Amino acid sequence: MNDESTRTDPLNGAVKDLFGLSYLYPYQRLVVANILEAAGAEEDGDRAGLGRQIVILPTGAGKSLCFQLPAALIGGPTLVIYPILGLMADQERRLKERGFSPVVFRGGQTREEREEIWEKLRRGESAFIIANPEVLLSPRILSRLGEIKIAHIVIDEAHCVSEWGESFRPSYLEIGRIIEAAAAPVVTAFTATASAPVLEKIERLIFGGGGAHRIIGNPDRANITYAAKGCLLRDLAVRDLLLENQRPAIVFCSSRTGTEKLARYLRNELWEMGAPWHGEVRFYHAGLSREEKKEVEGWFLHNGEAVLVSTCAFGLGIDKADVRTVIHRDCPPSVEAYLQESGRAGRDGEQSRAILLFGPDDEDTLRRARSGAERIRVSRLLDYARDTEHCRREALLRLLDYEGDGVRPETPCCDVCQGEAGAAFREEASVTGFFRRNRRAYTLDQAVSVLTRQETVRWTGKDARLALERLMAVGKLRVSRNPFWKDKLTVPSRGRGTIPPQ
Repeated sequence: MNDESTRTDPLNGAVKDLFGLSYLYPYQRLVVANILEAAGAEEDGDRAGLGRQIVILPTGAGKSLCFQLPAALIGGPTLVIYPILGLMADQERRLKERGFSPVVFRGGQTREEREEIWEKLRRGESAFIIANPEVLLSPRILSRLGEIKIAHIVIDEAHCVSEWGESFRPSYLEIGRIIEAAAAPVVTAFTATASAPVLEKIERLIFGGGGAHRIIGNPDRANITYAAKGCLLRDLAVRDLLLENQRPAIVFCSSRTGTEKLARYLRNELWEMGAPWHGEVRFYHAGLSREEKKEVEGWFLHNGEAVLVSTCAFGLGIDKADVRTVIHRDCPPSVEAYLQESGRAGRDGEQSRAILLFGPDDEDTLRRARSGAERIRVSRLLDYARDTEHCRREALLRLLDYEGDGVRPETPCCDVCQGEAGAAFREEASVTGFFRRNRRAYTLDQAVSVLTRQETVRWTGKDARLALERLMAVGKLRVSRNPFWKDKLTVPSRGRGTIPPQ
């Protein structure tokens, strides 16, 4: 992009002067132009309609610039609503790096701290307000939002409205109250991924069902190779995948306790196996203090060997460009969540991998689903993981109701297209082979004792018992009913050991 183009194109000139970038991508240009036009328009029909947008751009496509650039050009502050504190802190850091002076509403602030923020906004000293729904819905803040003439409200990671609003974050169901109180002329909901049902909920819960302009980019990430691996012992599978794949890496777990346990396990195992980077494993979740989060974020962002074990708290928007591998130890709650979190990989455009683990214990995840809708979303993702016949990239796009161009990327696509996908659990062949060689020789307790003594397998007694019990649960092993071989384990005849239908 030459200097002449920046002189004749105001947006290119602005993005170069303010952000040091040469140009805007086409989707960014469209979103920014709509925001600027709506902010300068009177509320008169079609022109005012541009002020209501749902923008779906893939991870790494530059969503933040779509509201940062307009905020620097329009009068009045931009309110950005985030789902988690970690993302708020990350955005605050990035805005300060770019010369902005954002204010942040967060829980635990004193009345004096809040008054200082309001005064700064009244004086026009900040173009950005950062907050989450819960703090904005507090009566004192909600009643004063209309005083500061907010020009633009941004709801980032808007798919959380659907995933969280009807379960453990009811504040997401009341974002409409925040928009009404602020009386902002422009409202934009951003997300990286959203299927048709999620789009409908975003439109209904944020925009009151009155319609919103939709800008939908291509959600495909051609530089990510997708894979799914069946396993009986997830922690061991994560360990081996980290040894086999490039770092930096993120491992997503479903619980805070799970992240801490897995991080400790990986550090110990990798040290025993002689991995020189065994100490570069840490955990991150919403239960850490603000100082702890900031310290871990700084460590991860500047560490080329880092392995971060995290809940979804780190998956939403925190930007590290060179993540090479993303592993999901546990099944995410939806395809939107999976694509958003796996999209942490390869934001620099280089080839990266996203691996989803599945196993017989996923049935427990389905039973714990908070609603029938959540169970359906998880089931769809598990069906994707178990499918060994269809391209994973195309399957993910279909789950988002996106019709691609049918052209596959030149880079490695997925384990199915590469002929590496398998429906069996990774430990299954060796365990069933052991029992075929030792037919009716061992009870469960005896087999556990023998397997833990094997030099080729680093299993504890707990690991071995869990693996055998899970194979028994899905019919791959069974207890002999013959009184001559009472309680001995055996491999069923071919065709009898199948995973129960879902």
